[in-house]
Amino acid sequence: MEPESEFTKPLKGYEAREKKPAGRKGLVVAFICLLIAAPVIYSSGLMDSTIDRFFASSEPEEKVEVVVRETIKEEPEEETANLDDETQEAGLVEVTPEENVQPLQPVIPKIIQVEEPKPIRRQEQQLAHLPDPELTERGSSGVIPKKSREGARAMDVYSREPETTGNFGVARVVIVIGGLGISQTSTQAAIEQLPGGVTLAFAPYGNSLNRWMQNARKAGHELLLQVPMEPVDYPTNNPGPHTLKADAVLSENLANLHWSMSRISNYVGVMNYLGGKMLRQPASLTPVFSEIADRGLLFFEDGTVKNSLGEGVAVKALLPYARGNILLDNIRSRAAIAEKLDKLASEAKRTGLAIGVGNAFPDTISLVAQFARQAKELGIEITPVSAVVRDPSK
Repeated sequence: MEPESEFTKPLKGYEAREKKPAGRKGLVVAFICLLIAAPVIYSSGLMDSTIDRFFASSEPEEKVEVVVRETIKEEPEEETANLDDETQEAGLVEVTPEENVQPLQPVIPKIIQVEEPKPIRRQEQQLAHLPDPELTERGSSGVIPKKSREGARAMDVYSREPETTGNFGVARVVIVIGGLGISQTSTQAAIEQLPGGVTLAFAPYGNSLNRWMQNARKAGHELLLQVPMEPVDYPTNNPGPHTLKADAVLSENLANLHWSMSRISNYVGVMNYLGGKMLRQPASLTPVFSEIADRGLLFFEDGTVKNSLGEGVAVKALLPYARGNILLDNIRSRAAIAEKLDKLASEAKRTGLAIGVGNAFPDTISLVAQFARQAKELGIEITPVSAVVRDPSK
């Protein structure tokens, strides 16, 4: 038996006790010792393994089983088998949809391709004097224009191509000379003296209209048909037979319109002759404008009617429309006509477009011909009327 020492005295009598498991008191003492020795153990890198061995040897076997049962997690049910630990600990439960869920497909924006406008089908110059059979039909009073099955319009096929297209800062001047076909001398002078860029308008009452039409088309002119319309002071001021009237029934106005249309061919549109009353009656004007549009024509208003409702009615009827803004020969003198032509050029340079309207008087024809020959020197371009209309289809 070893002699007693200062280290063994405190343990005297302890060994005589019944040896029992260390229990909680022993565990506490061991844990205190572990804390005292922790710095040394930690510095040597043995702390983790020491703690594991300590608890493995100090804890009673039955408690080890309890701890194991408490720490071992039960097998998750089928619904939560695929959840991660954090989701399960938070008490979240995955809901399984009853039906198959299709993944969201990315929405690919549609690329809208803007189709370029189709080129206008125009008559060849060699055939310009011949009516296009696809654009004509026989009515009760003769052959009248119509759209083709493919939608081709007379206002396009019989049009003259302008010198320039698009808005490039060009000062455009449109000149329309009306009253052709009444006087053969004036008609011939207009066709021969005026350049092709000047638009010619034929009255339906003239003689030899088909011959004059062919000569004008061969010379490169774009043509309009003048249709008589009821003025304010009708019948004192009577445009002639087959006048369209504000109070007439639709069938009568359409019959008179078709009569005028059948008097000539190869024209791009209709132009009013007088019409101070008709152009202020939307109820009567609307079906007439719709008929003109349906037949592939444009409407040109000469600008003589104040407070005209023609433009608004044309918009509703989807009718290509233009209106003159300078009357060239309402004062029939060479000085007055020359002054109006100068105003026409100035207005075109200021706004980009000016439209003048005159009649087939000798002085008007002569001065307009001279003005047109000087167009380039004046910094302007003589343009056909079809190139400047407001077209709802474009």
